[in-house]
Amino acid sequence: MLRRVLILGILLALVSIPLGSAGLRAETTTMAGYDPKTLAIVVNRDSSDLAVIDPATDKVIKRIALGEYTNGHMAMLNHDGQKLLITATGRDRFLVVDLVTGKVEHTVIVGKAPEHFDVTPNGRLAFVGNIEESTVSMIDVHDGREVQRITGFFEPHGFSVLPDGSKVYVSSLGGHEVAVLDATSGRMLKRLAIGDVGRVAARDPQRYLSEVKGIVNPTLTKDGAFAYAADGDAGMVAIIDTKTDKIVKTLKVGEQPWRAYNSPDGRWMLIPNNGDSTVSVIDTKSQKIVAQLTAGSDMTGINYALNGSKAYVISRGDSTVYVFDMQTFGLVTRLKLKHGTANLALETAATTADGTKIYLASSTNDSVYVIDARTDQVKQITDVGRYPWGVSILAAASPNYCH
Repeated sequence: MLRRVLILGILLALVSIPLGSAGLRAETTTMAGYDPKTLAIVVNRDSSDLAVIDPATDKVIKRIALGEYTNGHMAMLNHDGQKLLITATGRDRFLVVDLVTGKVEHTVIVGKAPEHFDVTPNGRLAFVGNIEESTVSMIDVHDGREVQRITGFFEPHGFSVLPDGSKVYVSSLGGHEVAVLDATSGRMLKRLAIGDVGRVAARDPQRYLSEVKGIVNPTLTKDGAFAYAADGDAGMVAIIDTKTDKIVKTLKVGEQPWRAYNSPDGRWMLIPNNGDSTVSVIDTKSQKIVAQLTAGSDMTGINYALNGSKAYVISRGDSTVYVFDMQTFGLVTRLKLKHGTANLALETAATTADGTKIYLASSTNDSVYVIDARTDQVKQITDVGRYPWGVSILAAASPNYCH
């Protein structure tokens, strides 16, 4: 009789395990033997956790809980691959997590709705944009504290720290400017106005004055010599000399440009224009537009693969990834991704360290799609977490980004 009771108890316990238990078991996985710089880190907004994928097996090897209603927006590994840095938008916090143990080491109170950030090359300081408060939190990552909160922004959205760690470039989504900060003191050095928006708005005030579409991100060239800032309302890209902090050139691109994506070799900047479903190709040597590609609607990101020879343009509106040859600028193929008959909300992606695979988050069906850049074949990793929003790889062969 006792044996029956024990067996019945075990069966009931097994039945009561949640369907997502595979993810829970993965939390106990040891990280020994893995190179942290090659792992794909997936931010799951609605389940408030992270999934860690091993590119060698395309399996989730660890799930890291971040706390209820954290609603993480962006995550990246610090420079040495030991600590995960996460903006907890739902809790107005910045988190520092130990990758091996999965434990939250520091919880830093920041401003309202932190989303994007960048970190100095030595991993010591992080600059975080509190988009609904229009402030920037300067954080000491090692000590886990906010050093200061900097004002004077308009929905700070994108951040780029120079390779030498001297300055930080901050774009305002709710304005038409890029701010330059001293990365040591946090002092505002300069504010650069981007685009003649008043002139544009005068032609169509209902469209351009109803909601400001400013600067999503100041994207640095590979050597850090220039920053490319696309203005969504003005339909132009400003090229900033980071030595003098002056705008040295402006280029007219398509309608409602999103942001610039730099190629791994530093040769190209690709600008998706969501107003007319085109992609502008800029040669960073000549600083001229050399091609205009036709892609999709609501483009959320661009990834390069195979040593930058191919570009993958993600269209959330079309549930499609457009693949281009970067030597001919010709369309190689369209990868239409669906869940049954339904389209998917494709978010952002990361390219593996060897440049052969791309990991793309799909928030619609809690999946990550793996694109083999050599064959353009696609496979699905299911149940990575609820509402996967973004992917990052520290040693990515294509620059990481968020949206």
